[in-house]
Amino acid sequence: MKRYIRPLSYLLPLLTIQACAISTPPQKARPYHPPQTRQSDTRKTSVPTAPMATPATNPSVQNIKNQAIQLKNKGQLEAAAQTLERGLRIAPKDASLWSQLASVRLQQRQYGQAQSMAHKSNNLARGNRALIQKNQNIILEAQMQQR
Repeated sequence: MKRYIRPLSYLLPLLTIQACAISTPPQKARPYHPPQTRQSDTRKTSVPTAPMATPATNPSVQNIKNQAIQLKNKGQLEAAAQTLERGLRIAPKDASLWSQLASVRLQQRQYGQAQSMAHKSNNLARGNRALIQKNQNIILEAQMQQR
């Protein structure tokens, strides 16, 4: 009998811990609800904010856009395209970068790419009518050149 007591004395704490772990149901995470402010507090802290029309542009992306414009104006289309592709690796959802690259591809006579990039830019433009119109012009020009 004594020879069974020692192994059981090792197993008993392990079984107890496992039983506690199994018997306690996991708790769901509760969503955070900020404390409600009293009416008098809201007058002091509420500041009217206007919705942002366009998201703030990353300064490095803006530099890339400017550099690409300069290269394009100099006729260095391949360097401009590479610069814009670098910008898209930084900000892949920047509609104006896609539009600029579509414009460069149009000048390079890569009409299929120009169209697809202009469509991508339109999908990301979110109501920027001027950019959408510019992209539509790129698409139409590419279609006309392909005929």
